[in-house]
Amino acid sequence: MKKIMITLLILISPFTQASEANVGDFGTNQQAETITTTTETTVNQEGMPVTTAVAPSTPTYQTDTCIVTSGAGMQTLQIGLSASRMKTDENCERLKLSRQLSSLGLKVAATSIMCQDPRVWWAMRNAQTPCPIKGKIGEEALEYYSQNPKYVPDQPIVVNSTNCKRQRLRYDRTTKRHKYDYKCNNE
Repeated sequence: MKKIMITLLILISPFTQASEANVGDFGTNQQAETITTTTETTVNQEGMPVTTAVAPSTPTYQTDTCIVTSGAGMQTLQIGLSASRMKTDENCERLKLSRQLSSLGLKVAATSIMCQDPRVWWAMRNAQTPCPIKGKIGEEALEYYSQNPKYVPDQPIVVNSTNCKRQRLRYDRTTKRHKYDYKCNNE
């Protein structure tokens, strides 16, 4: 039994060594060394998480600004995309400019800035206080507008939902809204 065990240890021992070194002849100063290492690694991962796409935020540098930012991102296993954009809110700018001019005491200029919006222009006109134009106010401005109709903006459409039916014409991608044709009974 001992002989069998010793024989098995001698036969198995060369295969179980992780590294083996052979040293050459020291008398001739020639040395040869061979190192053999065998390593096997198996990694099996299931359900590996996908990295998330982060949409960049557009810096505005102030809290009191009229810039609206938006961002979006998409991620797959191989590629990720993200984009952002910013848009200036013209109505917000108009309000801020008007407020600043009014605080400086320039009330006519502040009103003139607000009158750039056709809704405000027609509201002022319907209230018999026309928007100032070329230094003219009141009756002088009304007379100037009647002589120069090119300065009069188009009147905004006011739709009464009880008297009108609307028909969808198309989708406008720039405003991201449907355009309608209004057919009213009183027209």
